[in-house]
Amino acid sequence: MPRVLFGVSPIGLGHATRALVLLEELKRRGAEVRVFSGGRAADFINSVGVPADKIVEDPVPWVSGGEMKQTSLWYVRSWIAHKRTVPRTRRLFEAYRPDIVVCDEEFSGVDVAGEKGSRRVFISDELRLGFGRTWLARKIEGRVERWYARLQDSVDLLIVPESGDDVGNKKFVGPIVRLTSASPEEIRRRHGLPPGRVVLFAMSGSGIGRDLALKLKDVLGADEELRECALVVAGNRGDRITGENVLDLGVVRDNQDLVAAADLVVSTAGKSTIDEAKAAGTPIVAIPIRHHAEQERNAAALGYSSRDAGRLDELVRAKLGKRGAPMKFSGEVKAADAIFALLSGATGSPIVSNPKEMR
Repeated sequence: MPRVLFGVSPIGLGHATRALVLLEELKRRGAEVRVFSGGRAADFINSVGVPADKIVEDPVPWVSGGEMKQTSLWYVRSWIAHKRTVPRTRRLFEAYRPDIVVCDEEFSGVDVAGEKGSRRVFISDELRLGFGRTWLARKIEGRVERWYARLQDSVDLLIVPESGDDVGNKKFVGPIVRLTSASPEEIRRRHGLPPGRVVLFAMSGSGIGRDLALKLKDVLGADEELRECALVVAGNRGDRITGENVLDLGVVRDNQDLVAAADLVVSTAGKSTIDEAKAAGTPIVAIPIRHHAEQERNAAALGYSSRDAGRLDELVRAKLGKRGAPMKFSGEVKAADAIFALLSGATGSPIVSNPKEMR
């Protein structure tokens, strides 16, 4: 039975939900998996009955007024948090002695596995940065980008949960998405959703996006045609959003169920929510946090940008209830195939690098 040490980024919940799907596939095939993460992601993983060591630190970007700010400070804080996390991950590695380390955008596990000469798998759909706007932020980011490129080249297997052509150590497996657990009718009953049309605002797992949620509330309330729609908010970690026809559910464990049951999803362009909407055939309006490079790229792929916040009423009317055909994804199966092939030695010898040389 292969022993897998699985690290999960603590920023948001998209990495955690994706990791849960893959680790269940790994366990189904006979692997023993130990998970580590941090913050609310670790709490979420533990809440669904999967034990997760809570040892990873990684700060959430600062967002104000719908815009990501102080990028240079975020990079510095992230690096300091990483340095604090590595010793904890090293102790976990030495206690568990895994055959392979798999990390979903979690970096300490990759570093420690490199030190120990263990096979390393890195999962990421964000292979470029681009968050920096000021001279200082771009200067810092340039150094981080060089380190990040070397990390991607050095791992034994780089899994990208997108469609694409495999090259080198890079394996494109397609989206990794949780299945819905019930019919839309049962999901609505379970969460107490009101009858009629439902607009779901799926807030980032990091809790960012409140400004957009309040704007959406105003749009629905001001438009006579849309006033009958219920606004359901999921993922909110701050003060509850209240009002007529507003239901704020806070953090929801099975957000993919709400996505499938809604008549429209509005989100801040997180990849997990977008993929869940594609899987369910639910229309989505994805308005990214301004200057959040990852969200901006996700939104651009669907034809949206941060400027679309100014025409949210038009977009809601155009997309509401316009369901598409559900899409079936099997990214976790392809990812597990690649990981087990690596474990069997089918893809060659491990590539070992000294993490100190990567900085």
